[in-house]
Amino acid sequence: MRQLIKKMLNCALKRFGAEIVPTQILYPWQKNIIFLPSFNQFPLPKDAAEYLTTNNPKLIDLQQRYKAFDPAVTTPLVWTDSHIRPEYISHFRGDNAWVWQLRGAGANILSYAITYYYLKSIDRLGLFDKLTEDNNFGNFSFTIDGRQISRDLLDSIAEIYFLDKHFNIASRSDIRILDVGAGYGRLAYRVLSAFPQIESFSCTDAVAASTFVSDYYLRFRGLKNAQAIPLDQIDNMLRDHPVDFAMNIHSFSECRLEAIEWWVRLLSKHRVKHLVIAPNGDTRYLRTNDGQDFLPILERYGYKFITKEPKYLDPVVQEYGLMPTWYHLLELKR
Repeated sequence: MRQLIKKMLNCALKRFGAEIVPTQILYPWQKNIIFLPSFNQFPLPKDAAEYLTTNNPKLIDLQQRYKAFDPAVTTPLVWTDSHIRPEYISHFRGDNAWVWQLRGAGANILSYAITYYYLKSIDRLGLFDKLTEDNNFGNFSFTIDGRQISRDLLDSIAEIYFLDKHFNIASRSDIRILDVGAGYGRLAYRVLSAFPQIESFSCTDAVAASTFVSDYYLRFRGLKNAQAIPLDQIDNMLRDHPVDFAMNIHSFSECRLEAIEWWVRLLSKHRVKHLVIAPNGDTRYLRTNDGQDFLPILERYGYKFITKEPKYLDPVVQEYGLMPTWYHLLELKR
C-alpha cells in the first residue's frame, strides 16, 4: 500500500518537476537546500562596519550621479534597488546578489571538490599556492585538501587560465585590463595577486553599490595598480588610458539589450580590441536572463567571434562542476 501511495503521489508531483525519494539515500547537503541569500558571520575587518553602510556619503554621491546618468545603461533588468539589501553592502562577499555560493544545482561540497581537483590538475602556474582565501565580508568557504576553497577562488582561477591562454597575462607587464560589470572586484584582486607586474586592472559597473564596494575592496587588499572607475568617468578613462582587452563575467546576462549596446558602443569607440564574455548558465549562446540574444549587438559594432570554450575542458567536470559556463572571446574587426 505504501509503495502504491508513493507511486500515485510521484505521478502527480512529476507535473511540477518534483519526486518523493527516501531521505536515507540523500547526502546531507541535499536535505538542507538553501534558497535564500545568506552570509558567513565572520567578524568584519576593522572600520568596515562603519564604512560599508548605505548612508556612507560616498555611496550616496555615486547613487545620485548614476541616477543622473544615461538611463540606457543604468535602467536595470535584474539590479533594481530591491536587489541589493543593506546587509549586502557590508557582507558583499556572501551568497547574495553578487555571487551565488550555496544556491543552485551546482553549489554543494561535491561540486566544489570536483572543481578544485580539476583545477589543481591543470595548475601549471601554481595559482593555488599564490592565491589564498579568507572569510572576510561574509564569504563562505569549504576546506578541501587542507585548503580553504571558495567560489570566488575557483571561478577566478578558471578565468585566469583562460586569460593566460589567450593573452599570456602571466608573462606580460605591459597589459591593461578592463572588467565591465566587475561586481566587488574579485577578479582584479586575484589577477594582481598572482601577477603583480600587470600594468593596470580597472573595474567599472553601472550599479553604484558595485563601484562603492569594489573601490573599498581593492584598497582593502592593497592593490596599487587596480582602480574602481565610476560610470560617469569610464569614457574619459578609456580615452586617456586605453586598455588591451575588456571582460564581462556574468554581467551582460543581467542587463537590458540597451545597456549592453551602450557598453559595446563605448568599447568599440575606444578601439578595445578584444572582449571576453561569460554568460550566466552552461550555454554556448550569448543571451540575457530574459532570453534576449545579444550577439547581433556585438557584431553590429564590429566584434566577431574568435573562439568559445567551456569553463571546464573535461566534459564530466563541465556537467557536474561548480557553476559551469562558456567563455566567449571576440575581436574588434573594424
